[in-house]
Amino acid sequence: MKSIVLTIVCLIGTLQVQAQSYSVSGIVTNLQGEAIPGVNVVIKGKSVGVSTDFEGRFKLEIGENNAILVFSAIGFESKEQQVDQSFSSKNLAIQLEEHATELNVVQVTAETEATIIEKQGFSVEAIETQKIKSQSLELNNVIGRTAGVRVRRSGGMGSDFNYSLDGMSGNAIRFFIDGIPMDYFGSSYSINNIPISLIERVDIYKGVVPVELGSDALGGAINLVTDKNTSNFASFSYSFGSFNTHQAAINGQWRTNSGLTTRLSTFYTYSDNNYKVWGEGVFYGEENTGKAIYFTKDNPAERFNDDFQTTTVKFDIGFTQKKWADQFFVSVLASDQKQGVQTGQTMGHVYGEMRNNERVLMPSITYQKKDLIIKGLDVNAFAGYSYTEGTLVDTTTNRYDWRGQQIGTNPSGGEIGRGGSKSLFTLTDKSEIYRFNATYQLPLDLKLGFNYLYSGTNRTGEDPFSPSYRIPYLEPQKIGSHFAGLSLETIKLNDKLHANVFLKKYGFNSSINDLVYTTEYETVEHKNNVSNWGGGFATSYQIVPNVLIKFSLEQATRLPSATEALGDGVTIENNPSIRPEQSFNANIGTVLGRFEIGARHRVKIALNTFYREVSDKLQLLVEGGQEIGQYENIRKVNGSGAEIDVVYDFDQKLKFSLNGTYLDFRNNQKTDENGRENIVYGDRLRNTPYLMANAGLEYNAMNLIQENSRFFTYFQSGYVHQFYLRWPSLGSAENKSIVPSQLVFDAGVGYTFPSEKLILSVDVSNIFNEQVYDNFLLQKPGRAIFFKINYHIKQN
Repeated sequence: MKSIVLTIVCLIGTLQVQAQSYSVSGIVTNLQGEAIPGVNVVIKGKSVGVSTDFEGRFKLEIGENNAILVFSAIGFESKEQQVDQSFSSKNLAIQLEEHATELNVVQVTAETEATIIEKQGFSVEAIETQKIKSQSLELNNVIGRTAGVRVRRSGGMGSDFNYSLDGMSGNAIRFFIDGIPMDYFGSSYSINNIPISLIERVDIYKGVVPVELGSDALGGAINLVTDKNTSNFASFSYSFGSFNTHQAAINGQWRTNSGLTTRLSTFYTYSDNNYKVWGEGVFYGEENTGKAIYFTKDNPAERFNDDFQTTTVKFDIGFTQKKWADQFFVSVLASDQKQGVQTGQTMGHVYGEMRNNERVLMPSITYQKKDLIIKGLDVNAFAGYSYTEGTLVDTTTNRYDWRGQQIGTNPSGGEIGRGGSKSLFTLTDKSEIYRFNATYQLPLDLKLGFNYLYSGTNRTGEDPFSPSYRIPYLEPQKIGSHFAGLSLETIKLNDKLHANVFLKKYGFNSSINDLVYTTEYETVEHKNNVSNWGGGFATSYQIVPNVLIKFSLEQATRLPSATEALGDGVTIENNPSIRPEQSFNANIGTVLGRFEIGARHRVKIALNTFYREVSDKLQLLVEGGQEIGQYENIRKVNGSGAEIDVVYDFDQKLKFSLNGTYLDFRNNQKTDENGRENIVYGDRLRNTPYLMANAGLEYNAMNLIQENSRFFTYFQSGYVHQFYLRWPSLGSAENKSIVPSQLVFDAGVGYTFPSEKLILSVDVSNIFNEQVYDNFLLQKPGRAIFFKINYHIKQN
């Protein structure tokens, strides 16, 4: 892989390619300055194009130097605009004049990016963030509103999170940013911390994952797509609100006429996370009797060692829109994160001084070029090195309860007491990642795709307070994975039939040390080398203009992550005998719409059913009141499910959405490894929701209070039905632990001033202050309110 990257770099400056791609963006309004959504923007003489969004904005890729854009919409006169490469640094402002009579027949040839992705045949949804960038929303919350998606968090801002996509969860779900795996960017640059203002679109693949997202994604993938516009801009946002939460983000881009381009994106987040908690596990001992006194909703406890702070800076410098490269960037990402540790895997124990700090430094190189050397060959390459250092500070001798009061001391020190003493455990990961992606346009409307990804991690640990035989990763441990994928796709029958067939190869190697005591402590090295093949296909067919059917299936493998195999050295133990997951995934779905009822009503209905057959599923096990967990394999899990997503739109102003998901995933292993009957055979998976629903109402209007202003408001609700915390067959009915049903409401408003530079917004989450749980009854924040200001300057 390294030789491929070096070859590409050597080609820079020598390639002479006539065809050059660039993008043109802008806004379409009427003569009164009101935005016009749904305007078709196409290249004259071709059938490709886009449609403007609800704010009248568009962005279109142009494949030739000179082109004529045609703007057309019902009730407006068409307009043409000639463009060339110089327009890539401008923001077009197009005004359409209203037509006195409507056209009898309208041919719509343009599609939004979300619609194009939807027609690929995969079970995928694309969330365009343009409308909600100004809100004080976390990406986790936005994605969690999607059908089939459940985001589970262990607490407030910056807390650990877990995704479930159509029944598959945990590390079976992979995260990407512009196609690059996010595993090595550090916690600060993860999906729960990146400001939504930096993201243009979110693509959510459920089950079957395309080759270009090269990884061992078993149950789905989420790809964050950033803005590729080459215009100059600067943007600032600041949000503040409940729990002393502050979030600031600055990002911008500057490009010279020579193509030299610099980019800066930086964000800072701080929160005390001092929200109220009560119920199971939240108690203190009465001073005289030692009787457990539980906190209630009327008399709650307050989290007091849960503050979170992160600072991240990413700087890119390189060239854009050159003959030898569409994009070539040298980048550096640096982040620093500090947070308190309030609890372990459950709320049964509370910590008062424990801290967790992390620092990340990651340099990288990115190269992209369409029509490299020959027309039709598109190349995308990435190489990066990541240094991550995480330190757990557990050196106090004090012990605390949920009142935040010191209740005693531990002479040997340490609240979690790893090894029964103080701990200043530092975990260091040194990782490499290389990715090469290429597509080539073949005759007969065939496209060949190839993707290769290598990632490797060397993990070490040290602790000055522990004897050497108790220090995890004292001896370096290594994990490496290879992924190669080959795909062949085509579009036939006048864009009605889309088909993609692919083959995948997985490789995994590891060197894991396990401490064993016989007559003395000794280190036993476990070496694993695993390889496997996978493959599948995805297809869609448009029966009639408003009815699309989709089908996809895949045999996939997921290799254990470093934390699943090695643990984290603190609250998760290692498991040297852990095995890879394997799964057969199948999806069948249909998209009905968008149906137009009259001139102002639109309806879209999406239905999807799926089947998963998983062997050796990996799941985190936490038994009883223990604070230490371990990942284990559940040998066989079968499941199916269905989801529905309904969207109603009135006059491009009012939108109502409703979606629901039902899952039926069960333990399908009849006997255990010793041949004994498995008493939890047929049980639903423990600690796993199976019935979820979301409903939302959005309204946007122009010229409210001021001319050329925009007003946006939303009301959102989410429901999760009760589910068992542990295996349903175990224990008597009165002793079964249940995570109760939850219904939560959120709302917000935003106002864009006429200049479009200034946006103000207010968001309220968990309006009715409901008690909300996730993993192992870890309580999440109650009611919270946030205010946000956005200021954006863009060069026209």
